[in-house]
Amino acid sequence: MTKKTSSGFLRRSIPEILVQSIAIIVTAIVSYMLMTWLIHDVIKVDRAYLGKAYEILGTLLMMSLILVSTNTYTYRKRVREVKTLSNAIAQVANGDFNVKIPINPNDPMAQVYADFNKMSDELASVQILRNDFINNYSHEFKTPIASINGFAALLLDKELPLEVQRQYLGIIRDESERLSMLTSNTILLSKLSSQQIITDMERYNLGEQLRQCSIILSPQWMKKQIEFNGDFPDVSFYANKELMQHLWLNIIGNAVKFTPDGGEITVTLREEENTAVITVSDTGMGMSNETCAHLFDPYYQGDSSRSSLGLGLGLSIAKRIVELNNGTITVKSELRIGSEFTITVPIKAN
Repeated sequence: MTKKTSSGFLRRSIPEILVQSIAIIVTAIVSYMLMTWLIHDVIKVDRAYLGKAYEILGTLLMMSLILVSTNTYTYRKRVREVKTLSNAIAQVANGDFNVKIPINPNDPMAQVYADFNKMSDELASVQILRNDFINNYSHEFKTPIASINGFAALLLDKELPLEVQRQYLGIIRDESERLSMLTSNTILLSKLSSQQIITDMERYNLGEQLRQCSIILSPQWMKKQIEFNGDFPDVSFYANKELMQHLWLNIIGNAVKFTPDGGEITVTLREEENTAVITVSDTGMGMSNETCAHLFDPYYQGDSSRSSLGLGLGLSIAKRIVELNNGTITVKSELRIGSEFTITVPIKAN
């Protein structure tokens, strides 16, 4: 980041330095011509050596006045730029992470200000994370807690048959897992929502990653006797490998989850003009137009048949991961026919 900032600053400073150098040369020439005219045509000094002395002294005097004025203007401009950055840093130090510095593309400090704005966005993620965690899912948190509390109370207060006890304990286990997933997914979504850049990027084989994700999910689709088709050519890809694996497991996992026994899932990868296009289609229950319109909203679960199978956060996380990679995710679906997700992500240069 530092290297990028300094190089950008230098690139923008070179034209300004060049302009100043040309201004000094032009000032010297104009000053000399003006003093020559004054000495010989206006004052009319006869002696050559005295005229030359006046020319030189006058030229130096005029250049000094012009350069002092120019340098004073430049100095004040630099002071204003430094004060702007200093004041913004002071606001961040006092806990205001929403401060932004207006950017003029032609300003030599433009790249520095842009990097500062990115920094403040990253720092704001801590505050956003806390607010989202409290506000967005407090109601979601209450339902599994109530279930755990209720069934635990029944187990303690009543003599129940062993089979009923096992059933209640299973519900408590499932609701505990739901709480754990809800917490981790909400934290991940809040972090990704406030994040502006991706770190820990590396080059790897995207086709191999999709193949591995399909194998990881194979116990689930084999249990449902789903016909799984995959086309995974080798594609050199540059991204955060862990985040992208989370994305593929989510999208393919949803296809497995909502495809009935004996259904079919197809996952394909192709490369188009330095872009990776991944398609995941299934013969599942499908979705209505209304559900598709809100599918990527946090905590949205569509109809009741879908809400029992998830938390409503997975696709919001998936969409944010795609956005951070400057990609797009779209869905086409038809009730009782199936769904098709298409993810398009640039193949970035290393």
